[in-house]
Amino acid sequence: MNFKNLELKRSYISYGKNDIVSGLINPALKITKCYRRSVGFFSASVLENILDGILALTRNKGSLRIIASPKLSEEDIKAIRLGYEIKQQIIEKRINSDFLKVAEELNDKHLSLLTELISIGVIDIKIAATKGIGMYHDKLGILTDSFGNNIVFFGSPNESKAAYIHNYEKIRVVRSWIDSEYDHVADEISEFDSLWNDTNEFVYTLTFNEAAKRSLLKVSNNRKHKKQNDSIELRDYQKEAIKRWKANGYNGFYVMATGTGKTWTAIFSIKELFKINKALVVICAPYKHLIKQWAEDLEKVFPETNIIMVSSENSQWENEINEGIIRRRYEKNTNMIVISTIASFYLERFERLISKSDSDRLLIVDEAHRFTNRPKYLKSKYSYMIGLSATPNNGKNIQKGEELLDFFGGVVFSLTIEEALERKFLVPYHYHPIVVDATEDEENSFNRYTANMASCFRNGVCIDKEKLMINHRSRLRVISMATEKINSIDSIIDEIGEEDHFIVYCGDGKLFDDDQNQLRHIQFIKRKLNEKGYKTSQFTATENMVTRMQLIDSFNKNEISALAAIRCLDEGINIPSIKSALILSSNDDYKEFVQRRGRILRTYENKESASIYDVIVLPSYDSTSFSKIELRRYLEFAKLAINKDVLLPKLYSLLKEYNLNIDEIIINMDLVQEDEINE
Repeated sequence: MNFKNLELKRSYISYGKNDIVSGLINPALKITKCYRRSVGFFSASVLENILDGILALTRNKGSLRIIASPKLSEEDIKAIRLGYEIKQQIIEKRINSDFLKVAEELNDKHLSLLTELISIGVIDIKIAATKGIGMYHDKLGILTDSFGNNIVFFGSPNESKAAYIHNYEKIRVVRSWIDSEYDHVADEISEFDSLWNDTNEFVYTLTFNEAAKRSLLKVSNNRKHKKQNDSIELRDYQKEAIKRWKANGYNGFYVMATGTGKTWTAIFSIKELFKINKALVVICAPYKHLIKQWAEDLEKVFPETNIIMVSSENSQWENEINEGIIRRRYEKNTNMIVISTIASFYLERFERLISKSDSDRLLIVDEAHRFTNRPKYLKSKYSYMIGLSATPNNGKNIQKGEELLDFFGGVVFSLTIEEALERKFLVPYHYHPIVVDATEDEENSFNRYTANMASCFRNGVCIDKEKLMINHRSRLRVISMATEKINSIDSIIDEIGEEDHFIVYCGDGKLFDDDQNQLRHIQFIKRKLNEKGYKTSQFTATENMVTRMQLIDSFNKNEISALAAIRCLDEGINIPSIKSALILSSNDDYKEFVQRRGRILRTYENKESASIYDVIVLPSYDSTSFSKIELRRYLEFAKLAINKDVLLPKLYSLLKEYNLNIDEIIINMDLVQEDEINE
């Protein structure tokens, strides 16, 4: 297919059914080999509008060349710079295997995508400036297909979301295969090429990196003019939580189920505190991608607040904090919010910087169950506190959980998953345990690893954490890669019978197929799903941002009916359209159970309920440690399921066969969790 097959109009405007994006750009990009665009202003936000076309351009191994004026947002500058840094590392073959994760941790998915597209060579950006006193402000687009046909458009819109969606803009179109329009096309292509090659008489053009070196880039002030987002409406229970926190002296812990909005509750708690005290706010979260999610949400409520992210991704955080504290001394109404990883929060230089502020301070800790090494002096340093977690107490060490809650001022509000389900903040679910048997060899391996774990302790103290962790993981892998799970996979998939929006959690081990070829478990499962008629893709931590966005979009549209995943929902990627999940691999971690279930039960359009299928591996009756691991998960998922009245009697029967009681699978002290080992 080529451009001649498109039904093109002579002009397009940014309004109406057949607008600039849907009428021209996205359809044309799907068969474009090279897209050349020169504009006065460029923003990564445009990728939201032309995403379908850009992803198709990427699949077609096409390219996008952009010429823009030096005026860019601070966020775009950071994303573009990062993209070129990664690209250079790829060229020099000195990149490590995790380089793409850096791009994913930007605080906006379109910034992440921009970085990714630059790093893999799809997008190239140059900066144009006039040789006089004015700014470069032309707006031109050239699309070229694989057959050499060209579409040229020119008019008022810049390359930004606002230009294509919010403003009234108009473009005119000329085509190279129309004789009367050919000269117009040739003239505009010549103009673009003179700019790109820096041969234009009136404009000089530099690579992005060269423009940065010469300090030509200018940060636009768009952020200062953002209006506060008043469209976020808290639910009544969130308002009640804030009310109780205030009554408790602006201290306390929010215990709220995954998916019920604890982040927004905390953000609006800050808003309430600011009414009486312009305190310095410090927010901690365990991962870099979480602090960037916080920053994105905070900007919606506090668009003019100085928000500083502290992690290895921001080399300037010390200067930014220092400058922010100095500014607050002279501008008393200036708000300042510092968001840090827990690891950076513990740094001595971080505490030294924060201590320079003479303001009162609010400390918010997200996923506070991970805030284990709390310095005692913090209570005297922070006048106000908020702890956030769905699982502050994992049921194994009640005293630790109580100490955590007390540290923040006690529980001021609790919304359990039971309440969230009852009040329809999450969708209800059916739980379907599928029982398979462990082999004798698997039981022997499990028992051997358990004995090795026991040897890591002396007088109740762990003397070899590394050995303990290795054997703990090996023991879980025995269950995850159980032979009967693999041998029965055809009948398991047939029994499930789900048709779409289906996800399968796979193990991280390897196995041999029928032809004795070694392959990863996820590859084996993907192959089986395809054989059963599913259109399947894999979704793991190794897929880059472009691929992930394509997969999520295709999955939501049901173009892909199943995803084979390795803990993808535990990596901070939310796909609320999931209707059902098959668990073939699971850690013995209460927090993982809760987090996975909460993510699967998120609300989505036309999603009335969800289904969780869980393959339970059971050993012979004298291997109780093995059975505890699997039955513990059975209990956690069954007790809140729609079909619990059928499930629980079956569970009690199994417990009786293993000579166990409920308390033994709730308080499971003989198992070791990775978080506890790391402490």
